[in-house]
Amino acid sequence: MAASARASGSSSRSASSVSFWLRIAAIAFGIAAVAFKPSSSWVERAYVNGAYPLWEHALYALNSPLPWSLGDIVVLAGLAAIAWRLVRRDWLGAIAIVALYLGWFEAGWGWNYDRAPIEARTAYDQSRITPSAVDALRDRVIANINRLAPRAHALASEPLDIGALRAAWLPVVRAGGDDWVPETGAPKPTLADAFMDATGTSGYINPLALDAHLASDLFWFERPFALAHEWSHIAGYAREDEANFLAIVSCTRSNDPVVQYSGWLELFLYLPPQARYPKKTFVPQVWQDFAAMRERNRRHINVSLANFSWRTYNTYLKSNHIASGVKSYDEVTRLYLGIPRDTAGIPMPRIPGGSR
Repeated sequence: MAASARASGSSSRSASSVSFWLRIAAIAFGIAAVAFKPSSSWVERAYVNGAYPLWEHALYALNSPLPWSLGDIVVLAGLAAIAWRLVRRDWLGAIAIVALYLGWFEAGWGWNYDRAPIEARTAYDQSRITPSAVDALRDRVIANINRLAPRAHALASEPLDIGALRAAWLPVVRAGGDDWVPETGAPKPTLADAFMDATGTSGYINPLALDAHLASDLFWFERPFALAHEWSHIAGYAREDEANFLAIVSCTRSNDPVVQYSGWLELFLYLPPQARYPKKTFVPQVWQDFAAMRERNRRHINVSLANFSWRTYNTYLKSNHIASGVKSYDEVTRLYLGIPRDTAGIPMPRIPGGSR
């Protein structure tokens, strides 16, 4: 009996020791991942076009068959584990779980924020961005919106062709610097939907599981752009201006009138606004869509919650080296004008040793 008791006590102490060191390892992993500040060249070579695609493909294989958000489950499981440790006053265990999730975020997606801007990999030319170029672009955008609106509205009840959107999107993200093929699919429903509606958030990706989510109150003409935007984040483009640019270029080069209309309409919303637009500026369908968006926002958005959410996200972006914060959403106009595209609408690459 005594020998058995000693063996049991020894086994318990051994298990406790293993648990202790596992927690220390988790904390060390989290600290190291957050503290690591990789160079942009390392991120491009070893991460975005190295280890990250393997991780993205593995997660897609895991979550694509699921009808619900794997990211929701991951977050809820983490919160439940932390709460349980706090109830048991296991402070070290709670800290270890937080550190593990922080490390998971950074190593699993967050280092994409350290990627060099897309201007470094494309034929970006600052001289292309002039007031007259902005005015000409606005005229072109309005003309395309008016041209496409009747055709797009005639197809409004049709489901979004995910395959066609991906076919237009994939060459664009590869031209931006990805030498691999991101795996993407339809957006997943999420428990955060009510929050998205109340804050005016059109979509997001869960960086822990890399699944894309769109707000349920998006209109049919908003969904193609919003989905291509979230796919671009999954493809390793963390900056909002780049995700906007890639989504707009992808949509506007599509053969699908609904997808095209979504891209041109979104680009218009990011252009520097004029004081007013006469009624003759847009065809009736476009005015209807603007009115529908205003009414949706009036009914759904909680202004106080939206302001808090965007201030928080602004701080988050700046903490991840995006100095302009949420203003980076508006910088898509600069990228659209500054990055030339070929006849197929695909961004042109930077020529090594060239003038651009």
